[in-house]
Amino acid sequence: MQDNRSAPASHLAKPPGGEAAASLSSASSAPAEDKAAGDASAGARTDPPAPPQTRSAAPPRADTGPAPQPNEKKSPERFPEERFPESWRDHLAGSDKAFRKTLDRFESPTALAKAYKEITARLSSGDLKATKPPPDNATPEQIAAWRAEQGLPQDAAAYVDGLQLGDGTVTGEAEKTLLASFAEQAMKGRWTADQYNQAVGWYFALQDRLAAQRDHADASFKHEASAGLMREWGHDYATNRNAISQFFDRSFPADFREALLTARLPDGRILANDPSFNRAILEVAKSLNPSGTVLPNASGGGLSGVESRIAEIEGKYMRAPHGSELWKSYWTGDSGARMQQEYRGLLAAREQTRRGRAG
Repeated sequence: MQDNRSAPASHLAKPPGGEAAASLSSASSAPAEDKAAGDASAGARTDPPAPPQTRSAAPPRADTGPAPQPNEKKSPERFPEERFPESWRDHLAGSDKAFRKTLDRFESPTALAKAYKEITARLSSGDLKATKPPPDNATPEQIAAWRAEQGLPQDAAAYVDGLQLGDGTVTGEAEKTLLASFAEQAMKGRWTADQYNQAVGWYFALQDRLAAQRDHADASFKHEASAGLMREWGHDYATNRNAISQFFDRSFPADFREALLTARLPDGRILANDPSFNRAILEVAKSLNPSGTVLPNASGGGLSGVESRIAEIEGKYMRAPHGSELWKSYWTGDSGARMQQEYRGLLAAREQTRRGRAG
Protein backbone atom coordinates (compact mmCIF):
# COMPACT_ATOMS: atom_id res chain seq x y z
CA MET A 1 0.00 0.00 0.00
CA GLN A 2 1.53 3.21 -1.09
CA ASP A 3 2.38 5.74 1.57
CA ASN A 4 1.16 9.15 0.51
CA ARG A 5 2.84 10.91 3.38
CA SER A 6 5.77 13.18 2.81
CA ALA A 7 8.39 14.54 5.22
CA PRO A 8 7.79 18.08 6.33
CA ALA A 9 10.13 20.65 4.81
CA SER A 10 13.00 21.68 7.08
CA HIS A 11 12.88 25.17 8.48
CA LEU A 12 16.60 25.50 7.46
CA ALA A 13 15.87 24.90 3.79
CA LYS A 14 16.77 27.94 1.66
CA PRO A 15 14.75 28.72 -1.46
CA PRO A 16 16.83 29.43 -4.50
CA GLY A 17 17.79 32.90 -5.57
CA GLY A 18 15.86 35.91 -4.34
CA GLU A 19 12.59 33.98 -3.80
CA ALA A 20 13.09 33.48 -0.04
CA ALA A 21 11.17 36.54 1.05
CA ALA A 22 8.38 35.92 -1.45
CA SER A 23 7.88 32.34 -0.22
CA LEU A 24 7.61 33.41 3.39
CA SER A 25 5.11 36.14 2.56
CA SER A 26 2.86 33.92 0.50
CA ALA A 27 2.93 31.23 3.20
CA SER A 28 1.54 33.59 5.83
CA SER A 29 -1.19 35.22 3.72
CA ALA A 30 -2.55 32.31 1.59
CA PRO A 31 -6.13 31.13 2.44
CA ALA A 32 -6.77 27.75 4.03
CA GLU A 33 -8.12 26.17 0.88
CA ASP A 34 -5.00 27.03 -0.99
CA LYS A 35 -2.95 25.37 1.74
CA ALA A 36 -5.18 22.27 1.54
CA ALA A 37 -4.85 22.12 -2.18
CA GLY A 38 -1.13 22.40 -1.79
CA ASP A 39 -1.09 19.53 0.67
CA ALA A 40 -3.13 17.37 -1.73
CA SER A 41 -0.77 18.04 -4.59
CA ALA A 42 2.20 17.39 -2.33
CA GLY A 43 0.71 14.05 -1.41
CA ALA A 44 0.44 13.13 -5.08
CA ARG A 45 4.22 13.57 -5.70
CA THR A 46 6.21 10.42 -6.17
CA ASP A 47 9.83 11.90 -6.21
CA PRO A 48 11.70 11.52 -2.91
CA PRO A 49 12.43 14.80 -1.19
CA ALA A 50 15.99 16.25 -1.11
CA PRO A 51 17.89 15.68 2.10
CA PRO A 52 17.89 18.69 4.40
CA GLN A 53 21.01 20.94 4.47
CA THR A 54 22.71 21.69 7.72
CA ARG A 55 25.32 24.21 8.82
CA SER A 56 27.92 21.47 9.19
CA ALA A 57 27.95 20.77 5.45
CA ALA A 58 30.72 23.36 4.70
CA PRO A 59 33.20 22.67 1.83
CA PRO A 60 36.73 21.62 2.93
CA ARG A 61 39.47 24.34 2.95
CA ALA A 62 42.21 24.04 0.41
CA ASP A 63 44.86 25.77 2.61
CA THR A 64 45.54 23.55 5.58
CA GLY A 65 48.68 25.40 6.76
CA PRO A 66 48.85 27.63 9.84
CA ALA A 67 47.16 30.98 9.51
CA PRO A 68 49.62 33.96 9.31
CA GLN A 69 49.97 36.07 12.37
CA PRO A 70 48.60 39.63 12.14
CA ASN A 71 52.05 41.31 12.46
CA GLU A 72 54.00 38.78 10.45
CA LYS A 73 55.44 40.16 7.13
CA LYS A 74 56.21 37.89 4.25
CA SER A 75 59.61 38.62 2.63
CA PRO A 76 59.29 39.67 -1.04
CA GLU A 77 60.24 37.15 -3.61
CA ARG A 78 63.52 37.84 -5.47
CA PHE A 79 62.87 38.84 -9.03
CA PRO A 80 64.78 36.41 -11.25
CA GLU A 81 67.48 38.09 -13.33
CA GLU A 82 66.55 36.04 -16.37
CA ARG A 83 63.18 37.79 -16.44
CA PHE A 84 64.90 41.02 -17.55
CA PRO A 85 65.33 41.32 -21.32
CA GLU A 86 68.79 41.51 -22.81
CA SER A 87 68.00 45.00 -24.08
CA TRP A 88 67.18 46.46 -20.66
CA ARG A 89 70.09 48.91 -20.94
CA ASP A 90 68.79 50.22 -24.26
CA HIS A 91 65.33 50.71 -22.81
CA LEU A 92 66.65 52.62 -19.80
CA ALA A 93 69.11 54.80 -21.73
CA GLY A 94 66.86 55.66 -24.63
CA SER A 95 68.73 58.04 -26.92
CA ASP A 96 71.33 58.99 -24.30
CA LYS A 97 74.50 57.33 -25.64
CA ALA A 98 76.70 58.45 -22.75
CA PHE A 99 74.31 56.97 -20.21
CA ARG A 100 74.12 53.80 -22.29
CA LYS A 101 77.90 53.38 -21.92
CA THR A 102 77.57 53.96 -18.19
CA LEU A 103 75.01 51.17 -17.92
CA ASP A 104 77.57 48.73 -19.34
CA ARG A 105 79.29 48.86 -15.95
CA PHE A 106 76.35 47.08 -14.33
CA GLU A 107 75.70 43.41 -14.81
CA SER A 108 71.97 43.67 -14.16
CA PRO A 109 69.24 46.09 -13.08
CA THR A 110 69.72 44.73 -9.57
CA ALA A 111 73.33 45.96 -9.55
CA LEU A 112 72.17 49.34 -10.87
CA ALA A 113 69.58 49.61 -8.11
CA LYS A 114 72.19 48.71 -5.49
CA ALA A 115 74.56 51.42 -6.75
CA TYR A 116 71.74 53.95 -6.72
CA LYS A 117 70.92 53.03 -3.13
CA GLU A 118 74.55 53.47 -2.06
CA ILE A 119 75.02 56.86 -3.67
CA THR A 120 71.76 58.22 -2.29
CA ALA A 121 72.84 57.06 1.16
CA ARG A 122 76.14 58.93 0.80
CA LEU A 123 74.35 62.04 -0.37
CA SER A 124 72.00 61.87 2.60
CA SER A 125 74.87 61.41 5.06
CA GLY A 126 76.83 64.38 3.67
CA ASP A 127 79.79 62.37 2.39
CA LEU A 128 79.19 63.84 -1.06
CA LYS A 129 78.56 67.51 -1.23
CA ALA A 130 78.65 69.92 -4.09
CA THR A 131 81.77 72.04 -4.55
CA LYS A 132 80.27 74.78 -6.63
CA PRO A 133 82.97 77.43 -7.06
CA PRO A 134 82.28 81.03 -6.09
CA PRO A 135 80.94 83.28 -8.84
CA ASP A 136 83.28 85.27 -11.06
CA ASN A 137 82.26 88.53 -9.40
CA ALA A 138 82.83 87.21 -5.87
CA THR A 139 84.63 89.53 -3.48
CA PRO A 140 87.96 88.53 -1.88
CA GLU A 141 86.10 87.99 1.39
CA GLN A 142 83.62 85.64 -0.28
CA ILE A 143 86.44 83.72 -1.95
CA ALA A 144 88.30 83.41 1.34
CA ALA A 145 85.14 82.17 3.09
CA TRP A 146 84.50 79.63 0.33
CA ARG A 147 88.08 78.30 0.48
CA ALA A 148 87.85 78.01 4.25
CA GLU A 149 84.59 76.10 3.94
CA GLN A 150 86.18 73.71 1.44
CA GLY A 151 89.32 73.27 3.56
CA LEU A 152 91.64 74.83 0.96
CA PRO A 153 94.75 76.93 1.67
CA GLN A 154 94.02 80.64 1.59
CA ASP A 155 96.91 81.65 -0.68
CA ALA A 156 99.93 80.33 -2.58
CA ALA A 157 102.26 80.90 0.38
CA ALA A 158 100.08 78.61 2.51
CA TYR A 159 100.65 75.77 0.02
CA VAL A 160 104.45 76.21 0.22
CA ASP A 161 104.59 76.71 3.99
CA GLY A 162 102.47 73.63 4.62
CA LEU A 163 104.34 71.40 2.19
CA GLN A 164 104.89 67.90 3.57
CA LEU A 165 106.67 65.24 1.55
CA GLY A 166 106.16 61.65 2.57
CA ASP A 167 109.81 60.62 2.26
CA GLY A 168 111.04 63.37 4.60
CA THR A 169 112.60 65.44 1.81
CA VAL A 170 113.32 69.03 2.80
CA THR A 171 113.35 71.60 0.04
CA GLY A 172 116.11 74.20 -0.26
CA GLU A 173 116.32 77.78 -1.37
CA ALA A 174 116.82 76.78 -4.98
CA GLU A 175 113.39 75.13 -5.12
CA LYS A 176 111.36 77.92 -3.48
CA THR A 177 110.82 79.84 -6.72
CA LEU A 178 109.61 76.70 -8.43
CA LEU A 179 107.35 75.76 -5.53
CA ALA A 180 105.82 79.24 -5.42
CA SER A 181 105.05 79.15 -9.13
CA PHE A 182 103.57 75.69 -8.74
CA ALA A 183 101.45 76.93 -5.83
CA GLU A 184 99.95 79.64 -8.03
CA GLN A 185 98.69 76.95 -10.37
CA ALA A 186 97.33 75.01 -7.38
CA MET A 187 95.38 78.11 -6.33
CA LYS A 188 93.83 78.43 -9.78
CA GLY A 189 92.97 74.74 -9.85
CA ARG A 190 91.49 74.87 -6.32
CA TRP A 191 93.72 72.01 -5.16
CA THR A 192 93.71 70.79 -1.62
CA ALA A 193 96.92 70.83 0.39
CA ASP A 194 97.19 67.04 0.00
CA GLN A 195 96.89 67.30 -3.78
CA TYR A 196 99.64 69.92 -3.85
CA ASN A 197 101.89 67.77 -1.65
CA GLN A 198 101.35 64.73 -3.86
CA ALA A 199 102.06 66.67 -7.04
CA VAL A 200 105.28 68.18 -5.65
CA GLY A 201 106.39 64.79 -4.35
CA TRP A 202 105.78 63.27 -7.77
CA TYR A 203 107.82 66.04 -9.43
CA PHE A 204 110.82 65.63 -7.12
CA ALA A 205 110.72 61.85 -7.50
CA LEU A 206 110.67 62.27 -11.27
CA GLN A 207 113.66 64.64 -11.14
CA ASP A 208 115.60 62.15 -9.01
CA ARG A 209 114.92 59.37 -11.50
CA LEU A 210 115.96 61.56 -14.42
CA ALA A 211 119.15 62.63 -12.63
CA ALA A 212 120.06 59.02 -11.89
CA GLN A 213 119.45 58.07 -15.50
CA ARG A 214 121.55 61.02 -16.69
CA ASP A 215 124.45 60.13 -14.38
CA HIS A 216 124.38 56.58 -15.62
CA ALA A 217 124.35 57.75 -19.23
CA ASP A 218 127.24 60.17 -18.56
CA ALA A 219 129.36 57.44 -16.99
CA SER A 220 128.65 55.03 -19.85
CA PHE A 221 129.46 57.62 -22.50
CA LYS A 222 132.69 58.66 -20.79
CA HIS A 223 133.82 55.06 -20.48
CA GLU A 224 133.07 54.32 -24.14
CA ALA A 225 134.75 57.54 -25.33
CA SER A 226 137.88 56.96 -23.22
CA ALA A 227 138.15 53.35 -24.38
CA GLY A 228 137.91 54.49 -28.01
CA LEU A 229 140.60 57.16 -27.58
CA MET A 230 142.87 54.69 -25.79
CA ARG A 231 142.67 52.35 -28.75
CA GLU A 232 143.21 55.24 -31.15
CA TRP A 233 146.10 57.01 -29.35
CA GLY A 234 147.76 53.96 -27.83
CA HIS A 235 150.82 54.91 -25.74
CA ASP A 236 150.19 58.60 -26.42
CA TYR A 237 146.83 58.60 -24.64
CA ALA A 238 148.17 59.98 -21.33
CA THR A 239 150.32 62.58 -23.12
CA ASN A 240 147.44 63.75 -25.28
CA ARG A 241 145.06 63.99 -22.37
CA ASN A 242 147.61 66.04 -20.48
CA ALA A 243 148.06 68.36 -23.46
CA ILE A 244 144.28 68.95 -23.64
CA SER A 245 144.09 69.75 -19.92
CA GLN A 246 147.04 72.16 -20.15
CA PHE A 247 145.43 73.93 -23.10
CA PHE A 248 142.27 74.64 -21.11
CA ASP A 249 144.26 75.69 -18.02
CA ARG A 250 146.25 78.23 -20.05
CA SER A 251 143.45 79.46 -22.27
CA PHE A 252 140.36 79.97 -20.08
CA PRO A 253 139.51 81.31 -16.62
CA ALA A 254 138.58 78.65 -14.09
CA ASP A 255 134.85 79.46 -13.90
CA PHE A 256 134.41 79.62 -17.68
CA ARG A 257 136.53 76.52 -18.16
CA GLU A 258 134.29 74.55 -15.83
CA ALA A 259 131.15 75.76 -17.58
CA LEU A 260 132.60 74.91 -20.99
CA LEU A 261 133.70 71.41 -20.08
CA THR A 262 130.38 70.53 -18.39
CA ALA A 263 128.26 71.89 -21.24
CA ARG A 264 125.99 69.40 -22.93
CA LEU A 265 125.46 68.61 -26.57
CA PRO A 266 121.96 68.63 -28.11
CA ASP A 267 121.65 64.90 -27.43
CA GLY A 268 122.47 65.44 -23.73
CA ARG A 269 126.05 64.16 -23.69
CA ILE A 270 128.77 66.13 -21.90
CA LEU A 271 130.98 68.08 -24.30
CA ALA A 272 134.28 67.26 -22.55
CA ASN A 273 133.67 63.53 -23.02
CA ASP A 274 133.04 63.72 -26.74
CA PRO A 275 135.91 62.09 -28.71
CA SER A 276 135.60 64.53 -31.62
CA PHE A 277 135.90 67.48 -29.27
CA ASN A 278 139.04 66.01 -27.65
CA ARG A 279 140.66 65.39 -31.03
CA ALA A 280 139.95 68.96 -32.13
CA ILE A 281 141.32 70.51 -28.92
CA LEU A 282 144.44 68.35 -29.15
CA GLU A 283 145.17 69.60 -32.67
CA VAL A 284 144.67 73.21 -31.57
CA ALA A 285 146.95 72.73 -28.56
CA LYS A 286 149.73 71.19 -30.66
CA SER A 287 149.52 73.87 -33.31
CA LEU A 288 149.67 76.73 -30.80
CA ASN A 289 152.43 75.34 -28.59
CA PRO A 290 154.01 72.10 -29.77
CA SER A 291 156.52 72.05 -26.91
CA GLY A 292 153.96 72.99 -24.33
CA THR A 293 151.73 70.00 -24.75
CA VAL A 294 153.66 68.29 -22.01
CA LEU A 295 154.85 71.10 -19.75
CA PRO A 296 152.27 73.69 -18.64
CA ASN A 297 153.25 77.35 -18.72
CA ALA A 298 156.70 76.50 -19.98
CA SER A 299 158.48 78.32 -22.78
CA GLY A 300 160.73 75.40 -23.55
CA GLY A 301 160.42 71.65 -23.72
CA GLY A 302 162.69 68.69 -24.05
CA LEU A 303 163.65 65.88 -21.77
CA SER A 304 165.32 68.18 -19.24
CA GLY A 305 162.14 70.13 -18.76
CA VAL A 306 160.17 66.96 -18.40
CA GLU A 307 162.54 65.62 -15.78
CA SER A 308 162.48 68.93 -13.92
CA ARG A 309 158.70 69.03 -13.78
CA ILE A 310 158.49 65.41 -12.67
CA ALA A 311 160.92 66.11 -9.85
CA GLU A 312 158.94 69.19 -8.81
CA ILE A 313 155.65 67.32 -8.66
CA GLU A 314 157.12 64.40 -6.78
CA GLY A 315 159.09 66.47 -4.26
CA LYS A 316 156.89 69.54 -3.78
CA TYR A 317 153.41 68.06 -3.99
CA MET A 318 153.37 64.27 -3.76
CA ARG A 319 155.71 64.14 -0.72
CA ALA A 320 154.32 67.22 1.01
CA PRO A 321 153.11 66.82 4.63
CA HIS A 322 149.85 64.94 4.72
CA GLY A 323 146.89 67.30 4.87
CA SER A 324 148.83 70.40 3.84
CA GLU A 325 147.69 72.65 0.99
CA LEU A 326 150.49 71.41 -1.28
CA TRP A 327 149.56 67.83 -0.49
CA LYS A 328 145.89 68.57 -1.27
CA SER A 329 146.91 70.21 -4.58
CA TYR A 330 147.98 66.82 -5.87
CA TRP A 331 145.89 64.31 -3.94
CA THR A 332 142.46 65.93 -3.72
CA GLY A 333 139.94 67.85 -5.77
CA ASP A 334 139.82 68.80 -9.43
CA SER A 335 143.21 70.48 -9.29
CA GLY A 336 144.72 67.30 -7.90
CA ALA A 337 143.12 65.24 -10.66
CA ARG A 338 144.58 67.56 -13.30
CA MET A 339 148.05 67.43 -11.72
CA GLN A 340 147.90 63.66 -11.53
CA GLN A 341 146.95 63.57 -15.18
CA GLU A 342 149.83 65.93 -15.94
CA TYR A 343 152.22 63.72 -14.00
CA ARG A 344 151.17 60.63 -15.93
CA GLY A 345 151.61 62.58 -19.17
CA LEU A 346 155.08 63.63 -18.15
CA LEU A 347 156.04 60.05 -17.39
CA ALA A 348 154.67 58.96 -20.77
CA ALA A 349 156.55 61.78 -22.54
CA ARG A 350 159.79 60.87 -20.82
CA GLU A 351 159.37 57.25 -21.82
CA GLN A 352 158.53 58.21 -25.37
CA THR A 353 161.57 60.45 -25.62
CA ARG A 354 163.85 57.73 -24.29
CA ARG A 355 162.44 55.23 -26.77
CA GLY A 356 163.03 57.71 -29.57
CA ARG A 357 166.66 58.21 -28.59
CA ALA A 358 167.23 54.51 -28.18
CA GLY A 359 165.82 53.86 -31.63
